[in-house]
Amino acid sequence: MISYIHNEALVFCQTLLSNSICSNYQFHNLDHTKEVHKNVLLIAEEENITSNEKEILAISALFHDTGYSEIYKGHEKISMQNAEEFLKNRNFDSDGISSVINCIAATRMPQEPHNILEKIICDADFAHLASTAYLQKIALLRKEWSYFLGINFLDEEWKTLNINFLSNHHYHTNFGMTIMEKYKLNNLQLLEETLVFEN
Repeated sequence: MISYIHNEALVFCQTLLSNSICSNYQFHNLDHTKEVHKNVLLIAEEENITSNEKEILAISALFHDTGYSEIYKGHEKISMQNAEEFLKNRNFDSDGISSVINCIAATRMPQEPHNILEKIICDADFAHLASTAYLQKIALLRKEWSYFLGINFLDEEWKTLNINFLSNHHYHTNFGMTIMEKYKLNNLQLLEETLVFEN
């Protein structure tokens, strides 16, 4: 069951992401946030956590990239501030606010989650590594880095970068390690065979 504060957070974050520079991002946009939100709830179900913890995760997922509306590098700090202000204004309990802030902080690279909630959001944030649309997703990220950061890669450089990232990445939850990991390894093999970059 969706709580009123979860629903308010959903509307707030959708509005912020849709009416800021995030709407121009190819990867870190509203679609990505929706996917992370969906995946935290999916993984949470598999990890058998409480309904209150699911609410923490859902709110964290909605806010985790809102900082991109102001800055690109270091966006997590703004995302945490956005979540804290929103939740304090709605008298959310202080322990819950701390948990949301810690979940968002855990998504900062390199990921170092310390508890099950942080592990879940970290895995949800990188669920695209195990997606059937993986090659299309990283093509969008490549465009975003090129346009907004001025970072450009030759095809072989981009391929090597992503092969190394997939090879060194690991999931943190039981669901991630037993289910998502298999699909991620399929994508690693696919990446080694080909590279898709749509103009």
